[in-house]
Amino acid sequence: MGEAAKRIDPRLGHPVTREEAHDHIRRADRAGLIHVIGRNKLDSVWLDVAPGERLLTVCNCCPCCCLWKMLPSLNSAISGRITKMEGVEVSVDQSSCIGCGACQKVCFVDAIEVEGGKAHITDQCRGCGRCVENCPNHAIEITAPTVSDIENTIKRIREKVDVA
Repeated sequence: MGEAAKRIDPRLGHPVTREEAHDHIRRADRAGLIHVIGRNKLDSVWLDVAPGERLLTVCNCCPCCCLWKMLPSLNSAISGRITKMEGVEVSVDQSSCIGCGACQKVCFVDAIEVEGGKAHITDQCRGCGRCVENCPNHAIEITAPTVSDIENTIKRIREKVDVA
């Protein structure tokens, strides 16, 4: 997204309608991929577009993704820039949690600790929801953002790039 996206080589990408973009996100979601929206300098380099600060990308990350795999090991000044969406909260119902660790195994960012036989979500959580989908006891819940949270996010994105 953004004015720099107009300069992407047609062999690497092409403009899509809003509905086509939504369909793509739905397919990625069904495949279990995690959606990350942001401005990554690497994207402007490999796509060879400028100005890089006017490019916003949506990455549908898999567990082998370079970013998610290295996020827990990065300097906190860098990793801290990747945050969960405003209004998203992930919590564990301690009475339902059996401490099996299934959630911990699928967490890309090592944000889940199992202590005293129960899972605990740390402040490293990015709100991807993989733990929710993989908990066999349905003990983990993700709270969706409010309309106001979504509007604030859209406003922040519009300040970065033209998404009209």
